[in-house]
Amino acid sequence: MSPDSPASRPGAWGVAGLAVVVAAPLLAASLRAEGGGPGTVAGWALGIALTWTVGGLLIMRLAPSDLAGRAPGGAPKVAVAAAGVGLAAASLAGGLVLAGVPATAPWVAGPVAAAADGRWGVLAVALVAGAAEEVFFRGALPRLLTGPARWVVPTVVYALVTLCTGSPALAVMALLLGPVAMWARETSGSLAGALLVHALWTLTMVGLFPSVVVRVGIAG
Repeated sequence: MSPDSPASRPGAWGVAGLAVVVAAPLLAASLRAEGGGPGTVAGWALGIALTWTVGGLLIMRLAPSDLAGRAPGGAPKVAVAAAGVGLAAASLAGGLVLAGVPATAPWVAGPVAAAADGRWGVLAVALVAGAAEEVFFRGALPRLLTGPARWVVPTVVYALVTLCTGSPALAVMALLLGPVAMWARETSGSLAGALLVHALWTLTMVGLFPSVVVRVGIAG
């Protein structure tokens, strides 16, 4: 077995597991803290972002880059940006459908209310949190995996952890965001592609979606 194979990195796997174990209850606690106002929610969100960032950077230090020695990605920046815009547009449309159906409207009511309360501060925190998620789930965790598992495992874990927010809608969005961000990271040959995709998604769903929901008259 190669000394650089994923199975031979127990320290990195330990860090990954610890980060998930710490972040999951923090996400659940952040949901219960919503009544404390935007500042309280922001504090929890930044704590979660710190967990993902520190965990991701430690994994990167312990595990060699899985992009090392590979040819640079061939996707031009415009293609990555187009993928991000397409994902954001699809998520916006899907969110509006969920908000307009009585059975699923509660799925988006919480995130809409949180984003609408202190809009710009929440957006700034969401951008930081999204970048931290990419550091861990697209920058670090794939280094410990090979083959299709490099795409599947980070996306599934990302969705399961996101489900701790109590919002099935966000977990579904995570299942959509994960593969697109991973594609951007793989084809661009850099984590910057994934960061761009996630930032475009956040700007749309946190900065724009709550206003659209109110404007079309389907606010919960």
